[in-house]
Amino acid sequence: MAQPTVLVVEDSPETLELISGYLEAQDIRTLRAASAAAMAAVLKAERPDLILLDVNLPDGDGIDLARRLRLGDSCGLIFVTSRDTDNDVIAGLEAGGDDYVTKPINLGALHARIRSVLRRTSDSVISFDGWSLDIIRRELFQPDGRMLDLTWGEFNILAALAAQRPQPVPRDYLLDVISNRDPRKVSAHTVDTLISRLRSKMQAASSRPMIATIRGVGYALSPPADEA
Repeated sequence: MAQPTVLVVEDSPETLELISGYLEAQDIRTLRAASAAAMAAVLKAERPDLILLDVNLPDGDGIDLARRLRLGDSCGLIFVTSRDTDNDVIAGLEAGGDDYVTKPINLGALHARIRSVLRRTSDSVISFDGWSLDIIRRELFQPDGRMLDLTWGEFNILAALAAQRPQPVPRDYLLDVISNRDPRKVSAHTVDTLISRLRSKMQAASSRPMIATIRGVGYALSPPADEA
């Protein structure tokens, strides 16, 4: 795994530096924020792989923030807090948290939990040219971090192209992908229509066409320029 980036959101300066310093010693790139406002500013410029989020922030409740901003949709999310009731833990997980760690913090155990979440999220996310395709949550994030809405068929087509990138994917295979292997339900024209819609949606956020037609074969996602 490439060097991950973790955003630590913690209002206690001592705890913030304790966690951040430890993670940096483990070769993890670390970003710092002491409030919800500071976190929002960091997220405008950075796309961390994981957020360690305190619940009791001076300008907001971490669980409410995670739910409202859908933080767990774009990266791993671990709540780190002194609030340890069963209701708090459930609320945190329901708000998109991958894990919930209570204080006082065992840094070694926290590091192990971070590694576990990073492994899970990296296995389920396919990245290409700044885009992130989350196979488990069925979501596509643009290079600027915004989510791009896709229909079920569009997502399935894109997932198939991304899994084999940059190799071309035959049209017949894509037909199987969207028909659940019953070609009576759809036609080859359906594949072409879904490809056209995907191109239109993705082109608005990309400097070049993201899906190329490979004559005599099918389609390829973000192929080399000499194949496009």
